Amino acid sequence: MNTLVLFSGGVDSTVLCYRALTQLRLQAVMFVDYGQAAAKMEREAVTDWATRMKVPLVLSEVDIYGTDDRMNTGSGSPGLRILPGRNLVLISHATNYAATHGISSVWYGATADDKDYPDCRVEWVETMNALTSRDFGVRVEAPLVGLTKHQVMQEAQRHGLKLSSMWSCYDPVGDLPCGECHSCKERLHAVALLDNM
Repeated sequence: MNTLVLFSGGVDSTVLCYRALTQLRLQAVMFVDYGQAAAKMEREAVTDWATRMKVPLVLSEVDIYGTDDRMNTGSGSPGLRILPGRNLVLISHATNYAATHGISSVWYGATADDKDYPDCRVEWVETMNALTSRDFGVRVEAPLVGLTKHQVMQEAQRHGLKLSSMWSCYDPVGDLPCGECHSCKERLHAVALLDNM
C-alpha cells in the first residue's frame, strides 16, 4: 500500500511522514495553501523536509471560505482556530490526487488531543474513510488519532526529529510563532512534559 501524507510542516504531520517513509510506503507529501496566515512558514518547513528526504512534494492551492474571520483572529490571540470543513476540503483534494495517481491511502495528522476539532475525531475519520474507500478506492487514515500530543512528541524525539525544523503556529508574528494560539500552547506544553521526564 502506498500513501500520500497531507503535510503542514508541524510535529504531527512530520511524524506521520517519517512513519510512512520508514515503512517504505510514502509516495508523496502534499502541502495545501488555503489562505492560512502561516502558509509561508508551513511551506518552508514542508519544502525543507521533502528536499532533505528526497520525497516528491505536491504543492497545491485551494480556496476555503472563512480563513480571515475564523483562522486569522489576530497574532497572539488565544483559543482554537476552527475553520468549518477545512479537513473535508483538504482530504477531498488529497483523495482526488491519490485516486488519479494510483495512490491507495491518504494520511493526515489528527491526534487524540484534537477532539475539539470535529474533523479530527475518530468517528469522522471512519465516516470519511468509508466513503472514499467505497467510492474511489482510497483509504483515509489518521494513524496518530489514538495518541496524545505528548506521545507524538515522544515519537518525534525517539526518531531524532528536530523541532526547530517544524512549524506549529497558526498566527505568526512576522516570521515568529505567536506563542499564544492553541497550537503554540499545545507544543509548549508537550515540550515541557518532555523536559521534565
